[in-house]
Amino acid sequence: MDGIGFDDSAPLLEVEDLRVEFRTRDGVAYAVNGTSFSVDAGQTLGILGESGCGKSVTAQAVMGILDSPPAYIAGGRIKLRGVDLLSLPEESRRLVRANRVAMVFQDALSSLNPVFTVGYQLGELFRRHRGYSKADARTEAVGLLDLVGI
Repeated sequence: MDGIGFDDSAPLLEVEDLRVEFRTRDGVAYAVNGTSFSVDAGQTLGILGESGCGKSVTAQAVMGILDSPPAYIAGGRIKLRGVDLLSLPEESRRLVRANRVAMVFQDALSSLNPVFTVGYQLGELFRRHRGYSKADARTEAVGLLDLVGI
């Protein structure tokens, strides 16, 4: 699929000493400072903490969807099946997001655009990331909605 060279014997996800900063004209805010964890296939990881402690920023860093600037990954490693995602070019990161990892956002209003139907937005994922035709993307979207009883 991607030619990236994932090692299926390596941990599914390894985050090592992740540091994320927000650089503004008022100074630097240290949002994530030295976070490390590992997740094997079949495991579940919950990230808990008070509001503003860096949970969402950590997940966005893993996904490669930080708003940069002002967000900046100041250090650490993010490995998916042994491949350091931070060393990949953006096009490869996009392929990884399209085919290997996903994020369920905690706020539905920031995830879905109320101007478009849910089916259209699901179909857009298949059109953009998998190159499906409009008809095939719609079929996939309807199948997913049917799968969850919608």
